[in-house]
Amino acid sequence: MDSVDVNYYGDEVLHVEPHGIDPISVQERHGNARNLFTLWFSANLEFATLTLGALSVGLFGLNLAQAAISIIIGTVVGAGAIGVLTTFGYKWGIPQLIQSRGAFGFYGNFMPSLLNFISGIGWYAVNTVLGVFALQWLLPIGFTGDLIIMILIQAVVSIYGHNLIHFVERISAVFLAIIFLVVTIYAMGHIHFFIPVNVKAPLYSGLFGSFVLAIGTSLSYMMGWLTFSSDYSRYLPQNTPFNQAFHSAFWGNVIPAVWLEFLGAGLATVKNIASPTDLVTGLMPHFLVVLAMLAIILGTVTANVLNIYSGSLSLLAIDVKWIRAIAPKRWVAALLLGLLGGILSYLAGAEGYYNSYNNFLLLLGYWVSPWLAIVLVDYAMHRRHRHHIDDFYEGSGNVRAGLWAFILAIIASSFFFNQTLFTGMLAAKLPQLGDISYYVGFVVAAVLYIAFSKMSKKEEISGETKVA
Repeated sequence: MDSVDVNYYGDEVLHVEPHGIDPISVQERHGNARNLFTLWFSANLEFATLTLGALSVGLFGLNLAQAAISIIIGTVVGAGAIGVLTTFGYKWGIPQLIQSRGAFGFYGNFMPSLLNFISGIGWYAVNTVLGVFALQWLLPIGFTGDLIIMILIQAVVSIYGHNLIHFVERISAVFLAIIFLVVTIYAMGHIHFFIPVNVKAPLYSGLFGSFVLAIGTSLSYMMGWLTFSSDYSRYLPQNTPFNQAFHSAFWGNVIPAVWLEFLGAGLATVKNIASPTDLVTGLMPHFLVVLAMLAIILGTVTANVLNIYSGSLSLLAIDVKWIRAIAPKRWVAALLLGLLGGILSYLAGAEGYYNSYNNFLLLLGYWVSPWLAIVLVDYAMHRRHRHHIDDFYEGSGNVRAGLWAFILAIIASSFFFNQTLFTGMLAAKLPQLGDISYYVGFVVAAVLYIAFSKMSKKEEISGETKVA
């Protein structure tokens, strides 16, 4: 466990957060559950959310009613999981990827930590490219110049850490809500609400298959936040009511995600909305486009500071000597992630790799479902009534059953992957099923972890009996 001798952090905003992956003491606890609502609300009001919603109509061929239902189902399921994991944060006062050591073990947890770090870099890059597209429209100094500006803004907030992130999200939530509300009202006059199902859509695979794919797309967006959940609630007082924390995180994700994804689905009935500049041509008057671009830039920042912050905690969770050498503190890890993400942003935007890389990130997200199943089952079986922080540090063991359940579940679910960069064997033969890999991975991981845990328990009992 990290031993940190620091000055009191409290609720200071312009003070670099001194804590990394160490537990937050009772004396440091502060804040209110409602801050979780503004944090998630602001982080989801971004252009990437809107473009994701456009896939249900433009790519999968659903009509607007079907698209709305799929968006709601996927978002509600994912946000519900975020709400539950959020309550774990203030229970122990430790980051999300440290908590999974309980099921994976100290070294076994390196795999999900590395995947989360890579995901953080990737989503940071994708969002940054979108923000740069918008900034170029307002400040045409070239892609590289605008990219540097975006990187600096996001890096500063992330380096300062937890309290400044919450502050920026609170302030941004009001501005973003007003602008996107105006954009929504104006867009309503252009949307074709009664378009039929498009059987000629690029990825249409029958009504059921397309519906499942659309649900999976909205679910995958929420699952991108899942591994961050406790990182922003770990400073809350331990007596924070479950309902307050759960509902703040749940509705903070559901409202903006459903809103902007449905707006994206609606705009997909008018034209292709692939980049922020597509909002300019024929959809809105100039003054509103300026405000929309400002909102897109701010939305990029509010989403990406979470990617950088949580990604840096995941890097620290890979607690080996050479990682400690290059990133001895959280703010250094955040700076490193920002630089790596900036390089990737340049490649993704300037070299035209953006669309393919976005697909790669959706493919990469398949690991989250089995991870979630293992963490939830581990909590129900072993940690619901336990508060021993050492279970996640010195007492976490080297490799635990969660790692093996995790690997086998990913292998099993890979047969059902249905994605543009990779299609599993069973998904290729049964395209009408859509993509059910998330659900397969979740169930297989849960069943295997229960089985492996019980086998391990029997071996421990047997060993104790022999010794006696």
